[in-house]
Amino acid sequence: MELQRILAKDTQEAMAKVHALYGNDALVVSNKKARKQTEVIVAIDVTVKANETIASLSSNKSRISNTTKSNEPSFDEVIESKIFNSAAALESKSAAQTPTDTFMPTHNILRGEGIPSLQDREYLKTRELVDLVKKELSAMRRELKISQELETSQSLDKITPELGALISSLDAAGIPAPLRILVSNLIAKESEVNSAIKLISKSLGSAIKHNPLLKDMKGVHIIAGRSSSENALMSLRLAKQKSREYSGQRVCIINYSSEQTKGWCQTQLLGLQFGIKTYHAGTPSALSHLVAGLEEPKLIIIETSGVDLQNQLTQICTEFPTAKKHLLLPADASEVSVTRYLKRDRISWDSVMLNQLEHDIHPWPIINTLMATGNAISVASSDFSLEDEAFSLDGTDLTKHSLSNLPQIPK
Repeated sequence: MELQRILAKDTQEAMAKVHALYGNDALVVSNKKARKQTEVIVAIDVTVKANETIASLSSNKSRISNTTKSNEPSFDEVIESKIFNSAAALESKSAAQTPTDTFMPTHNILRGEGIPSLQDREYLKTRELVDLVKKELSAMRRELKISQELETSQSLDKITPELGALISSLDAAGIPAPLRILVSNLIAKESEVNSAIKLISKSLGSAIKHNPLLKDMKGVHIIAGRSSSENALMSLRLAKQKSREYSGQRVCIINYSSEQTKGWCQTQLLGLQFGIKTYHAGTPSALSHLVAGLEEPKLIIIETSGVDLQNQLTQICTEFPTAKKHLLLPADASEVSVTRYLKRDRISWDSVMLNQLEHDIHPWPIINTLMATGNAISVASSDFSLEDEAFSLDGTDLTKHSLSNLPQIPK
């Protein structure tokens, strides 16, 4: 297997290039914006014949025998051997810890320790990245099968050419195949694009729960996501806004991590600038003692490091059972990445927050997963500047944003 990078003006053109260069066997690993262009990364199998690959993607072709299977290693096997053979010591240490079909990093590494070492944290990051790539490939295979079924769906025959162009625009914006089928059936009886967009916005938006967090944000709140710097920025943004209501002396931010990260340094410096108290705690007991020493706090925001998320949340919630847990995601996150957090066992999120919700971002994977899981959306921000305040966001607002600035919508 090898990875190839394709650049084009939009997703539709990028996929056309992919099919022209590599055929229908190429598996899309990622799809994102890069310098006002669409960047698509595809995985190419350079050894397996095309007919064998197509056969492996067809769920109804059970006649394939073992003799048609290639003896070449799979992509999963290649990536495991290339990355983890170079870290043999860590692999032998945790060989029985993390199954390859889950994103959840093992806690056996932490058994009896409480806080992972630097070497363990690097292993956990690498383990999650490898599992994410493998899950992305699996999801792309499912998307391909659903898209093939959609091409033969009768619902597309019932809509006007204008609405067909709208569906193509949604495809270019990265709408997941299951949600595309739902939208196609939803607007089948519509005749105009504007009425179809209103119907989509109302129907999908009402299916997403909303947490009006900014109206009454008190007590202990945990901001958790993939990046310590992103968690720190959202924590600062919310603390700055609420400090005007509660006064800065009654609002504080606590960085919870085993060591002082770059996110903590950022929090500390900006906290001083805005008059917000900032603290650091490296263990559950230190966190508990720190909070106990605060004088009449109105709002405590705990930002996490982005590593070993479930274990961190377990430690915090053991000390503060009523703490509210908020998942922070980038607005352009893939469905696999979103599902990775929202469908984890033993984590009940109080809300989902979004950052980087820019005008040209269409968060359809987030909409699809929120509808499937029943999680609530609460707030969002559009860029990395603290001047840009967090704003309340409900399902209808999120859907309207995803339907705006679509490429190739007929006028």
